[in-house]
Amino acid sequence: MDSEAAVIREEMNQTRVDLDHKLARLEARAEQLRPRTMARRYLPEYPLDRTIGAVLTFIGTRMAWRHYRNGFGRRARVRTAMASYGRW
Repeated sequence: MDSEAAVIREEMNQTRVDLDHKLARLEARAEQLRPRTMARRYLPEYPLDRTIGAVLTFIGTRMAWRHYRNGFGRRARVRTAMASYGRW
């Protein structure tokens, strides 16, 4: 009877150890997937790189906005020109 209890106790201890290892692995994985950790992994480290990235993003946004805004103005001018030409 004592040997059965010892075997059960040993199995319980082994299960507890396995669960502790699994929990530690899950906590480490959760730490890797935190937004701050992900940002540290993928964002540039140096302030100069961040500044250059911000400037390029600003320039690209400005170019896209101008293209978007001028595109509609150009279409209106073409429509007006076609209407004055007499095709429409």
